[in-house]
Amino acid sequence: MRILVDRGIVIEDGVRLGLDSPGDYTFISHAHCDHVVGEKVICTPETAELIRERYGKEGRVREEDIPNIKLLDAGHILGSSALFYEGEKTLLYTGDFCDRDRLFMRRFVPRKADILVIESTFGRPDYIFPDPMDVLKEARDWVEDELRKGNNVMLLGYSLGKAQILEYFFERMSYPIYIHGSLLKVNKVYSKFGIELDGFMTYGEARREGFLRPPFILIAPPKNNLKVEAKRAFFSGWAKDISGYDASFPLSDHADFEGLVRTVRKVDPEVVYVTHGFKRELALELRKEGFNAIPL
Repeated sequence: MRILVDRGIVIEDGVRLGLDSPGDYTFISHAHCDHVVGEKVICTPETAELIRERYGKEGRVREEDIPNIKLLDAGHILGSSALFYEGEKTLLYTGDFCDRDRLFMRRFVPRKADILVIESTFGRPDYIFPDPMDVLKEARDWVEDELRKGNNVMLLGYSLGKAQILEYFFERMSYPIYIHGSLLKVNKVYSKFGIELDGFMTYGEARREGFLRPPFILIAPPKNNLKVEAKRAFFSGWAKDISGYDASFPLSDHADFEGLVRTVRKVDPEVVYVTHGFKRELALELRKEGFNAIPL
């Protein structure tokens, strides 16, 4: 088994298996657009459905059709998975992952492996996040305070993953909730796989039909063209780095720095390849702990 860096990361062992990159077969860890590549695709049923709804792409090779592969729940978004490969050496590729429970999302549980390829989106020691439920409760207090003042509130989170966490958590509040139209297709897939998010009206529909009832909550992606009088809250692991909002909350779908290091310790690999993020910074920290860590 060889690991190649060739327009991405490729395992070569008889066939070329691309890890979120082109190969004879391509493992797609999750359905965010920067990972959707390749023709003969290995992914979970949830990821295949999200790709079909969002990008109109078809096709999926079942993991059991490829020997020596096991997909593990990565805890990042619906359908996200890590890949465990068993050849002469065992290899674990995390893809994007989160090692904390978040409402209906369950944490990534790694396996021990000889070789680890790990993301490093927040691979710097200054990215340490509070417990997700504590963040959501703090956000709820802020939202309730603004609504009591008569202000509409816009909650901004990425349309696949973060927005669904916000919908699920805030739908229990006794104020009207509307969503951006881009969330409908994603919500449809979440509902198909048992996370019921079909009951939300879009802001556009509510406005056309005369159903808007201020003060209300509006859930939308950060980049949107809605012209709404509202207080705005941004939800992301990048919250401390982003300005221009009325409030920011460090709610991430990724592991923070401590989660990354904790995962490497659990896997206890012979070698760690670090990719996608602060790879040099994380590799340096891992080498301090005695790991053979190499940034890709």
